[in-house]
Amino acid sequence: MSSPEEKAPSKNIGRYMRYTALIFAARSLWSQSVLASYIYLLTDNSSEAVGNVTGLMGLAQVLMSVPSGILSDKYRRDTVLRASLFVGFTALTLIIIAVISDSFSLLCVGVSVYGAFYGLAYTAGEALLSDSIVSGERSKILTRKNQFMNAGTCLGPLTAIAMFYFLGNDWTVSDCSFVILAGQGLCIPAFFLLCSLSDDHSAKNEEDEEKDLLKDVTRDSTDTDTDNDNDNDNDNGTSARSSSTTTSSPYSRRVPLIIALSDLISGLASGMSIRFFPIFFLDNLDLSPITVQVLYVLSPLAIVFLSKQAQKISKKYGRCQITVFFKWIGISNMMLMILAYKHDFGTPLILTFYLLRTTTMNCTSALTKSQLYDYVKKKERGRFTVLESVNMFSWSGSAALGGVLVERIGIINNFIVTGSLQFVATIPLLFLFGLPSEVEQRDRRVSVGSNGLSKPLLDDDEEDIEGDKP
Repeated sequence: MSSPEEKAPSKNIGRYMRYTALIFAARSLWSQSVLASYIYLLTDNSSEAVGNVTGLMGLAQVLMSVPSGILSDKYRRDTVLRASLFVGFTALTLIIIAVISDSFSLLCVGVSVYGAFYGLAYTAGEALLSDSIVSGERSKILTRKNQFMNAGTCLGPLTAIAMFYFLGNDWTVSDCSFVILAGQGLCIPAFFLLCSLSDDHSAKNEEDEEKDLLKDVTRDSTDTDTDNDNDNDNDNGTSARSSSTTTSSPYSRRVPLIIALSDLISGLASGMSIRFFPIFFLDNLDLSPITVQVLYVLSPLAIVFLSKQAQKISKKYGRCQITVFFKWIGISNMMLMILAYKHDFGTPLILTFYLLRTTTMNCTSALTKSQLYDYVKKKERGRFTVLESVNMFSWSGSAALGGVLVERIGIINNFIVTGSLQFVATIPLLFLFGLPSEVEQRDRRVSVGSNGLSKPLLDDDEEDIEGDKP
């Protein structure tokens, strides 16, 4: 039997990385800041319209992610991915027609269909990616995926900077329309990359590894009871008991559910403000399009760096601990940004706090996601990816609420509500501080492997997807 070190990384990993970079380059070009500004200008400065369009996209996404998760668990994930392409091309067509004709109603339909595409593709794609990663390597691979995502997120605004430079660097409906159309064209190569992903390239030894992990979880959750057992309980009896509770341990269920709850609250909070930062820059700070795009280039670049550092630190101190630490820094900078604006400390300082807030709040998503998937069985990952889509809907759906709040209480008070909810979202993660770090998990498995019960994981320093890098 070959050792894990001898196994080549799945081809899906590098291909999905490239897809992620391209699709986020396209999304960041047309929908990150330009779409909100376009809608705001098209609807005579209506913040509610901005929130409603985002809410429609999120609703369509979650409605399609539910059947996508069920079907990708029951059948093949790559089949669902290929089906999503038809929906994706339909969305591009509708958005192009809507923008050319400046039709707000047709734009609502187009972004809804795009949300449906993303619900199909994201749910099946993320589940297939997780299937393709050897257990114990998830935080590293998912951190790298986030780096590709943020690299793509940089490319979109960089393209927008060049376009606005030649278009005149003014916020106009026609200029925003041109940028949105370019974003639709960039989606096309990303769509075709989905066709190269295959269930046949998933990790072959995944089932054995998830059993090993659940044995570790069961051992943690039953240590106290085991210590109190009669001395005449033999090794076979203990093993049988551990095996019988492997799939039913409440601890193994509690971890992903707590993380999902935290993500849900965080998504609700972020959605209330994320689409309104471009409006804040446009209306309150009077920034030019190019200046806004520079901000959207700098923040993902910083996230790429910080996410790698967070992943390294988490090996020693724990993924949830580091996640909470960085999120609290981000929340603090959000409040400092608000104070700097209210006391007129100057635009440079306000933007500095904004960048610090954005980078620290978003550099740890791979940590909690990897921990969630570590405690979810392979056959259930499609369904748990649906929960992520529900979280994304909560993010998009709360944008509609954010639009109402901006109209009623003002954009600054909306930011205060966001920061408060983001703090609440970190509280569930405090209950997971007792989970072993990845180093502790690996050492435990190596120790267990020496007794012939499981195999040691790959060394974390190995570069396992070098051959698939773009």
